[in-house]
Amino acid sequence: MKQYLFFLLSVLLFGCGSSTPPPSGDYLGLLSFPNITYHIYLKSRPEKLSLINATFKAEEFPLDTIYFDKDSLHFTLKEFYSEYKGKYDPATNTIQGIWLDDDTLAHPLKFTITDPNTLPGLHPRVGRYIYRPPLEENDAIPVSTTALQHIDSNVMDSVVHHIITGKYKDIHSLLIARNDSLVVEEYFYRFHPDYVYNIQSATKSVVSALTGIALARKEIKSIDTPLCGLVSVYDSLACLPRNKTITLKQLLTMSTGIPWQEQSYDYTDPRNSASIAANEKDQIVYLLSLPRKDTTPVFAYNSLNHILMNVVLRQATGLENKKELTQRILMPLGINDVYIPEPTPMGAIGDIGLRPRDMLKFGWLYQHEGRWQQQQIVPASWVKESTTPKVYPRPHLGYGYFWWTRNFKWKNTTVSSFFAWGYGGQYIIVIPSLHVTIVMSGSHWGTDPEDQMVGIVEEILTGIE
Repeated sequence: MKQYLFFLLSVLLFGCGSSTPPPSGDYLGLLSFPNITYHIYLKSRPEKLSLINATFKAEEFPLDTIYFDKDSLHFTLKEFYSEYKGKYDPATNTIQGIWLDDDTLAHPLKFTITDPNTLPGLHPRVGRYIYRPPLEENDAIPVSTTALQHIDSNVMDSVVHHIITGKYKDIHSLLIARNDSLVVEEYFYRFHPDYVYNIQSATKSVVSALTGIALARKEIKSIDTPLCGLVSVYDSLACLPRNKTITLKQLLTMSTGIPWQEQSYDYTDPRNSASIAANEKDQIVYLLSLPRKDTTPVFAYNSLNHILMNVVLRQATGLENKKELTQRILMPLGINDVYIPEPTPMGAIGDIGLRPRDMLKFGWLYQHEGRWQQQQIVPASWVKESTTPKVYPRPHLGYGYFWWTRNFKWKNTTVSSFFAWGYGGQYIIVIPSLHVTIVMSGSHWGTDPEDQMVGIVEEILTGIE
């Protein structure tokens, strides 16, 4: 039926006539749906045709076929159950056609000639950068200027320029705050303040906060408590002789002794432990079934640890993870625009999504030792303890309870920081002594938490007076 409908629409739209092949060129099509308009960039060259989704940051479509047949453009995307056929008009240098989606709905899609240098989706920023102070929104985030907060504006301009010119790659947003005021707020490509990012493993630091709250409420006795007995659905595995000495402290510090290789290989590498576990029906069963041999604290970064900690919290608090997160963190911080995934088969939630400004709120919460607008949300003692390094993956890089730590040079001294990090470049960086909080989001995929971030922070610190 779908193919027949597409055939009828094609006949009505294109009819018959002489064929004129389109020249090499760059074309932009706007595909409108009720909630979003996709910016689709067609790059036509004699040697290759490319179709790129430039709605936000440009990504090439996973096409199954794309070709010109005489004067008609054809492509199919089986992954999206979509196909397109358009006819080239030499008089207007356009391609007019129909995008047929998975619901067999026909959407007009016209490609017109464009200058790729003007497409924000292909470049971090189009046009000359001029600093503008952040706008004040109704979200309890004060704003100020670099001058008022004693920050060298020339240095901040340089940082943004380096993002625009590609020295720092794949950055979607950069927020810099000092003295409880947001002073730099920049977005790149077509990203904007209301975009909700999957903060990836920066979620672990949020789970750390929930753990501290549960400890203060005595729902969890101690982080020295063994995992055995705290996850009843998995106790048959958690209480095995080789696993019964795993404690919550070891879980929070990535030092359970369970063999795991996640940072040694990219996530597309079949040797990556997280990629292997992703194909399992129950990832926690897979994790606890591994042959644990090393019972001493040896750091091995493991993305399942915070999910397992969420299983512990669900049992300890009697609350579903979503309700616990909402009541104990999101509502007190006034965070409304959030993505919370459905529970995994293990009954626990994974990585959440936040706006960059709301990431900043969470950073400020820890900047102020767990307080937000006169309310103590996370115990101050837990903020200090969880952001103090317990293990050292590298000589200069520490890890607390689901928080990374690192020292930076500032002028003639050293300043300490702690930060939440998520795959792709999602960062919440707090430098308490300078009253500085930095938020970044992006798509710079890699398994190194310091990759690129260190250079950006070091450059920013040269402008802190």
